[in-house]
Amino acid sequence: MMQPTNRFKKSIPVLLVGLPKFFLHSAAFTSAPCHLPLKFPHINKDAHVSKELAPRRPTLLRSELAQNPVEPNSDSASGSRGSKEVSYAAILKVIDDFHQKDITTACPYLPKEPEVSSHSWVNNSSPKPYQSPITPILSPETANGLRSAAQSYFEQTRDETRGAFGQEVADLGRILSTSSSSASEELKKGLYEALIQQIYPLVRASWSNHDALLPSKNSHDHYDEEYSQQFPSLVVTSATVAAAGGYPGAKGAMTTLERDAGLFTVHIDLGNENEANPHDAMGGIYLESLVSSDTITEAVVGPLSLGQAVIHRSNERTAAFIVPANLRDVADSNQSLDSTTRRNIIQAAETSRHYGLRLVLTTTGVASSKRNETAKENDGDGLSGVSTQPEAPAEERAYRLRNFARFREDRIRYLTLAGLLDVDDHENHLWLGFDYIARVDNPEYRVDVNQRLSDVNKAIFHLEKAAELGPRDARVHFQLATALGAKMDCEKSLMKENSAKSETEAIQLSRVAAALERSAILESTAVKLGINGINDLATCLHALAETRCKMGEFDKALDVIDRWAECGSIRSDLAIENVGKIDNGTGGRLPMIEWLKTSDTNHKIAVKTIGDVPVFTEDDISMLRDAADRRFSHANGVPTSRYTMQYEGNSEVHLDDLCAADPSLKMRIDKILQNKVYPLVRKAFANDDEDSPEGPLCVYDSIFVRYNGDQARALGRDGASQPLHQDGGIY
Repeated sequence: MMQPTNRFKKSIPVLLVGLPKFFLHSAAFTSAPCHLPLKFPHINKDAHVSKELAPRRPTLLRSELAQNPVEPNSDSASGSRGSKEVSYAAILKVIDDFHQKDITTACPYLPKEPEVSSHSWVNNSSPKPYQSPITPILSPETANGLRSAAQSYFEQTRDETRGAFGQEVADLGRILSTSSSSASEELKKGLYEALIQQIYPLVRASWSNHDALLPSKNSHDHYDEEYSQQFPSLVVTSATVAAAGGYPGAKGAMTTLERDAGLFTVHIDLGNENEANPHDAMGGIYLESLVSSDTITEAVVGPLSLGQAVIHRSNERTAAFIVPANLRDVADSNQSLDSTTRRNIIQAAETSRHYGLRLVLTTTGVASSKRNETAKENDGDGLSGVSTQPEAPAEERAYRLRNFARFREDRIRYLTLAGLLDVDDHENHLWLGFDYIARVDNPEYRVDVNQRLSDVNKAIFHLEKAAELGPRDARVHFQLATALGAKMDCEKSLMKENSAKSETEAIQLSRVAAALERSAILESTAVKLGINGINDLATCLHALAETRCKMGEFDKALDVIDRWAECGSIRSDLAIENVGKIDNGTGGRLPMIEWLKTSDTNHKIAVKTIGDVPVFTEDDISMLRDAADRRFSHANGVPTSRYTMQYEGNSEVHLDDLCAADPSLKMRIDKILQNKVYPLVRKAFANDDEDSPEGPLCVYDSIFVRYNGDQARALGRDGASQPLHQDGGIY
């Protein structure tokens, strides 16, 4: 593993504590392309689904099918688990029925759009991806009232977290049910006026050519006779309040970067708890489709004032997050991950707890009377493939079908149907491409190389289509690079068997590198704004560095390694060095130090502190030990460290994890770093032979270890310790 270069040390915050031990293995370049997915579960025979990919509002599709068993088509094959195959028509019937149940029972306290008898259709092939009126949609009274109600609800239902709240999300209906009847009715009235007078009209005017808003499923030039003047009405199917921030170490993101169900999403800013400084922290919306190479703030809609809304189609990947009021005023030319903008966002997130309301809209649909009569004649028991309910919008059908497919071994069959229902949704192609790759990687998939190559080519086809439809989705480009690498492996195998010739390896590798580079650029924007963590970006950069080495472009590989190493500088949420005035409660005095040297050459090895000024006081130590003991006791033997190289009996936990659950501990550790640790390191290594780092010092990682001497002796060791190892970083 290479050490950071001087070029790296001078351009970004310096790594203080070493590289995690598990990276000593993962950082070594391997002979096969990296197949770790970004934000995707590994598909195995148990069809495990990552929580990150679960829909924002869970679907009951599986339980609905269990309650309404449907006989398979005569030509359907049985699944590998012995279960009967469900017909396409039956699946769509359940989706339509569930959609109808959703629009009538999900948010009955919110009004649906009044009956629409006319509609002005505007031919706009590339509408603006969002609408955000300058004038607030909610009145200050309603916005403040909703925030206060949500604050009270969270306080009543919150577990003991010693003040570290993290992200909190609750259903608006539950929040209103805990308020007084008069207050609840007043808030409902404010929401009623906002929906009827502003939100519904704005959505219909802005996306007037959306199929789901029109009465006919045919062309826009003419309507079916029975559909004429029967326009679907907009309705709210999900209403949630999210809150985040307001404590040391708080994250800026209020929601994860994902897409919603439904057709349209409305984000409404509800302001801060801290009314003394209401303008220090404000709300904003990150829209992935707005990501630009010019500046990272191009992807941000905001700052938003109290009651202001952002409306977009639900197929947009977005995240609500906290931004500083002066977001647009700071000219940030720093291209590093730890930019001024990112630090300002973190500071704003720590200032006050911020709230936002999210509404998900869909349409009621319009059923044909002839269709209903036909269904009654052919479907007396209601279990055939013909639904008596209006069809759900094609966009929502495809979304729900994708979620259903995740629990099926034959998911490619259902993902293909989702792609036919909504040909313009890039996620249909993304999931199809990913599943074809997963099929090839599955060790139980025993087929010859030609069949594997066929599957890989299908994956590439779908992922290239996904990149065309969703060019700013970092996941798409990473998966495309993975598929291209798999194709290279298959073709190499065929060349050994048949002496066949394929594209030159250099051309293939350049395509892989281009896809990975594109993914890294897109992912880094979300990291710089605090929307995503660094794990996906680090994985992508690792694969890119490996590819550059295979291409023989070692200088470019070193540049990528620098970018990969930079991820470590923002891994920790602990304070970064501030070279201002030191205030450690000891009159600015630092702990005295003593050098440990080799006996033969007198070479300096390390420093230890001596004297009457400790780095940690007795109170600091007690606080830290108590926090660690609580974590270990709650873990019930489950490992609490990311490191796997540790002696049996020892207990390890990352200091970041302890501080995330204890804001008061976070404040104490930050103060110790700023006033003692960082100045001590500067003082000790001021006359070091190597260049002194110009960037601010920061913590790469910090581990708390509780040793078990009794178990160490029982295992034959001389004493309790860590395994012999070497850390990366600088100090």
